[in-house]
Amino acid sequence: MNRLLTGLLVLVLWSGSRAAQEAEPARDTHDVPVRFTAVEVMADSGQHPLAAYQLIFTATNAAAKIVGIEGGEHPAFKEPPYSDPRAIQHERVIIAAFNTAPAAGLPKGRTRVATIHLQVAGGQAPEPLIQLQVAAGPNGQTIPCTVNSISRNTK
Repeated sequence: MNRLLTGLLVLVLWSGSRAAQEAEPARDTHDVPVRFTAVEVMADSGQHPLAAYQLIFTATNAAAKIVGIEGGEHPAFKEPPYSDPRAIQHERVIIAAFNTAPAAGLPKGRTRVATIHLQVAGGQAPEPLIQLQVAAGPNGQTIPCTVNSISRNTK
């Protein structure tokens, strides 16, 4: 009889704890403030015409999701850069663009090559990290180039 009572007691306690777990309200993620920001990706090729680039963009220090990628300001890079569509909705993406125009039709010096739009949850601002993998001139030769970003807050 003790085994039967112990078994029933265990079953009742297990059922009660299970019901309490199921009755526990789900966390409401809608209470987290969400805002949108844009990050301008700038490339500086100095005196060299910029025909192609590939870089890694990462949003750090915040809960950020990439929600859109735009092209740059120079006509050679007006179209959005190539990217992995699966990378959208994450905090990291590899983007790349190229243009086969002659040197006269390519940007030199500092130019915006892309704009990356982020959805940021919470109050912390994302810190963009950009790693240039390669930059090339019109003949396909590697050229010196630096990249950085300018954050722009939008609602």
